[in-house]
Amino acid sequence: MIHYHIEAQNPTAQFIQIRLSFTVSKISTVKLQLPAWRAGRYYLANYAQNIRNFQAKDAEGIEINSLKVSKDLWELTPKQTGKVEVSYEYYCAKMDAGACWVDDEQVYLNFVNCCFELKGRQDEEIQVKVVTPKEYLIAATLLQKNGVFSAKDFQQLADSSFLASQTLKSDSYQVQGTLFHLWFHGEIHFDLQQFKSELIKFTEKQIEAFGEFPVSEYHFIFQLLPYPHYHGVEHQRGTVITFGPAASLSSKKQMDELLGVTCHELYHAWNVCQIRPKEIMPYDFSKEAYHQAGWMVEGVTTYMGDIFLLKSGYFSISDYCETFEKILNREAMNFGWKNHSILESSHDLWLDGYMIGIPDRKVSIYTHGALIAFCLDSMLLDETSSLHVVMSKLWEKYGKSKVGYQLDEVWETILSQTKQTDTFKDFYKDYISGNADIFPLVEKHMNSLGIKLRRKAKEDSWASNFGIIRQENGKITKLHPASPAYKNLMLGDIIRTIKPNQDGLELTLERYGRNLTVFVPESEERYFMDYELSVQESTSKRTRWAK
Repeated sequence: MIHYHIEAQNPTAQFIQIRLSFTVSKISTVKLQLPAWRAGRYYLANYAQNIRNFQAKDAEGIEINSLKVSKDLWELTPKQTGKVEVSYEYYCAKMDAGACWVDDEQVYLNFVNCCFELKGRQDEEIQVKVVTPKEYLIAATLLQKNGVFSAKDFQQLADSSFLASQTLKSDSYQVQGTLFHLWFHGEIHFDLQQFKSELIKFTEKQIEAFGEFPVSEYHFIFQLLPYPHYHGVEHQRGTVITFGPAASLSSKKQMDELLGVTCHELYHAWNVCQIRPKEIMPYDFSKEAYHQAGWMVEGVTTYMGDIFLLKSGYFSISDYCETFEKILNREAMNFGWKNHSILESSHDLWLDGYMIGIPDRKVSIYTHGALIAFCLDSMLLDETSSLHVVMSKLWEKYGKSKVGYQLDEVWETILSQTKQTDTFKDFYKDYISGNADIFPLVEKHMNSLGIKLRRKAKEDSWASNFGIIRQENGKITKLHPASPAYKNLMLGDIIRTIKPNQDGLELTLERYGRNLTVFVPESEERYFMDYELSVQESTSKRTRWAK
């Protein structure tokens, strides 16, 4: 068995002290691999940069030679069999749903950040003891017995979170035999019972869609922060959600956001935590794990998270349309679909998927993926099926057994639900593997649901009339690639003066230390536009979609 002992001897320094102990039965090289990334974020985080004071000793306290052979792989060479103890410190100073934070109020850990995998022994049981003040309450997704947490193997440990604080608040509910825990750190500025009621409703709807919940106990861990924040990370036995400012949750608009990310993360308990691409089944945290299933793992989940708020009754059709408008308007600002398909963008998550990157290079697997999921759901509804039916079939075939799917197996499951296979194959070629504009198709399917989509000029007329997005200080941050401005203005230009005439705009601007005058001609075309949805007549299809 492998043991971890973790404590924060000086919380305000934000370091935790970790002792890893295990026994060796033969004299051979021991390899310790620290994860380079975590589940739910396909991007190298390089957690080893947060480690200092790494040491290894044998049972007699004699130092064992160690060698760091790569950025996050250490090798030890014990001179005798028996107990080995590795000690090191980890810096816990990043607050988000997948990181670690320690201060005078809390100990918050995601074990994937700071715990080593013993190569060749990753299937052994692991016990974890986290030392905290006696008055602290503890929320954790690992199983606990007599103050010690246990994981059946490293994969389970890496998929687990821990939060301890004196001010931790808790509640719970039960749905179909599964116990759901609610944990809150921070100030609660909303009606907790009403909040719980909404969680119960969408939990019931999600379980109804799949027929069962994957685990018998699940933890919602909320970090309610005093400053702006929005993040969620899925785990098999729970989720961590960071949100702020906490005080803003007294408004429905902000509560919509919190319930949205909560519903999204719960859906991940099936999709990704168990229904998962073969390329990441199991996770290999030592290196990049390339896959092209971004539209499935995050696009479908983003779409379904909002749909289940509609199905549970929290969202009205109008509320849902407001949320979908946000997705449309984010996507309307990006022309990456012209250059990179969503398959290519998924593969390149490891390169720049979570950064803004160069202009219009890629699409978001979240928002663009959600548009793909919406269109597929609408098309399947025309066949008297739905995307829910597809996902439940994937659950039965790949999720329960955790065998992992190939992307073409997902597509075969979708095709099994339609007689119009050529139409669906064309959709895949155009919008998943291809570079077609999906907005006209979204409009078509919205119309079939009795929802009108219209384009309107942005509040800043420069964006719509000239294709120029600028900050208050005049700095240009975005140019529409089809606009005349794209040919004679640069990102980073700072507009100093504006002289309109009947043919366009004469601008004086500063361009990286140079002063110059540029003319931008007016055009009859419209560039950056906002999208607005309005509910029209009811349709039988919409009833089936929202039910």
